[in-house]
Amino acid sequence: MGQGQRVVHHGRDDPILTNDPTDEQQIALVKQQDFPKPSSDTPLPGNVKPSDRFQRAAYFAALLPEPKSEREAVAGLLAIIRHVSVPFGAPCKGFGRDKTEYRTVMNLVDKCYFFELTTSPNVLWVSLEWFDLTPCAPVLILDPDAKALSGDGTGTFKKALTAPF
Repeated sequence: MGQGQRVVHHGRDDPILTNDPTDEQQIALVKQQDFPKPSSDTPLPGNVKPSDRFQRAAYFAALLPEPKSEREAVAGLLAIIRHVSVPFGAPCKGFGRDKTEYRTVMNLVDKCYFFELTTSPNVLWVSLEWFDLTPCAPVLILDPDAKALSGDGTGTFKKALTAPF
């Protein structure tokens, strides 16, 4: 456990990572199922518990075909994430987590970050190479109320007058 420390999991052994349960518990859950060879006979848990959502994500990720493009890869991953998200407004008391507020996918090779708010039907993406990520660089913000934003939003960020946090 991280015990307040950052823990990074990297590699083919960690194809799906979530906040809960812990990485060790996730690996054990996947080993209980017939992954990565899912079939239509594989029973799936259907609750909003993090462990149930993790198992569904692992199941559907194993079904994805090899993508032919970044567009296919992002679409496939977002489809899975949407399927395992806690619906906005769903009662989740007793499960330790609230609703899903946003979903993200990151292309680490091309440094492109895709995200969508659960309160908006649009996907927005930005090229991280556009941003100045050096220490003391200006803080840039995107208007969180700009729900109409869709597509490439790289150039829509503005310099923050004050830090938003």
